[in-house]
Parts: sequence; structure tokens; C-alpha cells
Amino acid sequence: MSGGARPRPSSRSRTRIRPSTPSCTGGGPKLTAPTGTPVTTVCRRGDDDKYSKHTRAVRKLDFFNKIEVDHIVRTERGGQLTAAGYVIMLILILAEYLTWSGMNGESIEHVVVDTSLGKRMKVNLNITFPSLHCEDLHLNIIDVAGDSQLEVSDKMFKQRLDLDGTPRPLAKISAEANAKALEDKKRREVVEKSVGPDYCGPCYGAQENAQDCCNTCDDVIERYKKKRWNDNAVQPLAEQCIREGRAGVSEPKRMAGGEGCNLSGHFTVNRVAGNFHIAMGEGVERDGRHIHQFLPEDRVNFIANHVIHELSFLDDEYGDIEGEGFLNLMSKAGVNGERSMNGSVKTVTEETGTTGLFQYFIKVVPTKYKGDIIDDMGVSTLSDGQEKQLETNRYFYTERFRPLIGDIDEEALLAGDVEKGTAGAHVSKAGGTQHQQAEHHAATNAVLPGVFFVYEIYPFMVEVSRNRVPFMHLWIRIMATVGGVFTMMSWIDGALHARDKRGGRR
Repeated sequence: MSGGARPRPSSRSRTRIRPSTPSCTGGGPKLTAPTGTPVTTVCRRGDDDKYSKHTRAVRKLDFFNKIEVDHIVRTERGGQLTAAGYVIMLILILAEYLTWSGMNGESIEHVVVDTSLGKRMKVNLNITFPSLHCEDLHLNIIDVAGDSQLEVSDKMFKQRLDLDGTPRPLAKISAEANAKALEDKKRREVVEKSVGPDYCGPCYGAQENAQDCCNTCDDVIERYKKKRWNDNAVQPLAEQCIREGRAGVSEPKRMAGGEGCNLSGHFTVNRVAGNFHIAMGEGVERDGRHIHQFLPEDRVNFIANHVIHELSFLDDEYGDIEGEGFLNLMSKAGVNGERSMNGSVKTVTEETGTTGLFQYFIKVVPTKYKGDIIDDMGVSTLSDGQEKQLETNRYFYTERFRPLIGDIDEEALLAGDVEKGTAGAHVSKAGGTQHQQAEHHAATNAVLPGVFFVYEIYPFMVEVSRNRVPFMHLWIRIMATVGGVFTMMSWIDGALHARDKRGGRR
């Protein structure tokens, strides 16, 4: 064989082995070896073939596409936006927490129609008159239902004061009381000697029981006042008054003066519109009318200066709401009006009419506290079986003063403005032209000196409760905040990245 001849392959090497190539089933890809090499067919099953139909159906619902790590592109701008997103999220989460904390403790009010009937109010009153003797203070109550309470003194306490406002020494009060008691005792002894020890005087129909006796004129008058009858009608006829030389119609007492007085305590009224007042003279009932008996020339001596230490309208069933914890809680919760007039000071002088009529027009708002807000009050409560509740009343007021001595403005009267013409609070004195002095005259107005509290009941009830926001509410808002910030940062980053790609930047 020549060197350039190519050797012929042996019959063995020319033999091609053709292995059987099984077909692939199941839709998997078919892999074959390169040409010229032994061929081996490999069948790989599809990824979905190893899961059941149910699993494959669930996998199709996956919204969260998985991206291989090699395909993730990180940029400097993306890192900056992510850092900014974390700062924004922290600020928003802190704001959400503070908002949630504030809402969780604040009080909320809801107005409903007041359907309660037949309830009574307990009125707490503590008021000081620096220039009025305790004998000259008479508390009377009248309401639109026709009920009246005269000379209320059952649970009202009077504290005598010196003119400088300090309590009068007990030794002086006791000495005066003992002297008066001794005088009354001597007078009774004289009467008993004249009528005998077994005497039982008639009460002229005012007795409560058949065995009651009225041995003195004061007993008869007291019985008649208790019945709200006219004691002036019986006084000239009663044998007790004739015996004591008091058969004539009693004249109103002159004012004692020389002292001050503090009036404190509580009383109950119907929960209907009405008024309670401390005015000059004793209040009596005459022919179905409430009138005050006093000497007209003594009106200028009824100095109505006063200081209101406390005035509150409470529910008679639930009782008092006491303690600084309650007041601090109401102030913190923004609930005001329980004691709106506490600390009010009113003073009159010669320039403002020397004295006059003070009127307070009060709107009483029934109020019910419910739920957890009562726990921080430190007060006893009643429960309706479901939740704690406490009923009371808040009030708001306006005021007015009409002087006893004021100006008469003739021009205002001729113009028909009576209020402006007669209810001025300044007494004209020296000064001004003669014409001006002639047109304005000091005059005594037709007013009853005193302090009147005129109240009305609001027909709606305010329910006050504490707002309770569950923690889940805060958690949901935080999750929404985090998701929203991430979404916004993603949109911004995507828009900027797309712009860079269009601009040829990498």
C-alpha cells in the first residue's frame, strides 16, 4: 500500500450500532447526543407532571413570580429610594401610633332623647354673702309643676361670718344663743303661769294630729307656715297671740345686718323647669302666689354681693360625684360643665346701683357616663346589668344684673326703650352739663334685691363614654402604610429605571 492511500476500516469498525431509541412520553423534552457519537435518548419529565391536578391549579394562582438571583438588577438609585422609604415608613408608623393612642383615651359624646320620667335632682349649693346676716337669708324654691319649698333649711347649714369674712367665734354664737334661749324660757314660764301647766292651746286647724298643741303665738304661726296658710289672718284672732300682745298683723322684720353668712348644703327638686332664690324678705304663699314680705325702705340694706363656691345639679338617685380625681378626669377628657359657676364673685358698689337683682339663667343638660370612663372617676355607680353607668347633670348659664338704683334716661323712655331708660347700672352724680343732669335722674327701680337661679331642663340627654380603638385597628393601618410606601417607591424606581434605559444609561 502506498503511503498516501487511506486504510480502509475493518468490517468491525464499519458496523454501526443502532440502539433502540425509546420514544418520550408525557410531553418531556427529548435530549440526544451530538452527531457521530453514540446516541442515547434521555427523557425528562415536565415540572408540572410531578404534581397533582389540584396542586397545579393552586400554583396557577400564584401572583408572586419568582425571579432568579442572576436576573436581579440592583442600582444605586434603588438603594437610595429604599432608604428613603424606610424613613417615611418610620415617620408614618409613629404618627399612626400617636393618633391611635390619642383616640384610645378620648371621651365621645352622643345625644339621645331623654325619656326618663319622675326623676328628681339634687342641688349642691355653697354660697357666701359677705354683707348679709344669716337671719336675712331665705332660700325658696318654685317650679312650673306648682311645687314650692319655702324657707328650705332641712339640709342647708348657715355659718355666721364677721364682715372680714372669717367665721364668727363659736363662743360668741353660743353666748347669744343661750341668751335668746333664756329669754324664750322666761316668756314661756310667764305664759304657763297664766294658763296653767295642763294647758293645750288650739292650732286653729293647722295641727297634724288631734293631740297637737299650740301653746304660744309662735307655735300657731309656725303651724300655719308649714301648711302654707296665711298666718296674718289667724294672728289677730288666736288667743295665744292676744295673750302675748301680738294680736296685730305682724310687720316684716328689719334687716339685722352687721355680719356675713355662708349658706351651704343640698336640697332636692323636681327635674322640671323652676327657680330657687335667695331674696329679701320672707317668702310666703298668698292666694296661690309667691310673695316676699319686707319693708320697702329697707331694700337698700340688702347688699347682694356674693361668692359662689359650688353649684352642681346631680341625679338624686346616683348621688354625689366628689373628689379631685373626677374633676381632673373631666378636665383631661374635655368634658366640662359639671360645676360651671364655681368661683363666681359678684360685687356691687354705689356706682353700680348699691344692690340689685342678680339673675342666672341656667340650662341643665342631663348627662350619662357609661362604660370604662367611670372606672377612673373613683365614684360609686349603679349598673343596669350590662355596663356601668352614672347619671348626673351638666349646666351652662348666662347672667343678668338689674340695679336697685339706676338712671332714668328720658330720651330712651320717650323712644320706647324702657330697658335702656330704667335699667342703667350707673348712678349719676356731679359732672356733665346741666341739661345732661336734668335728663338723667337717679331712681329706685322696681326690682327685688336678691340672687335668682332660673333653670330649665334640656330635653335631650348626652351620653359620655370613652373611645376604645382595638390594637388590630392600629396593626391594619401599619400594614397598609408599609405596603403603600413599598408600592410607591417601587413605582418611582421603575419609572426612573425605564427613563434611564431609554436614554441609553446603564
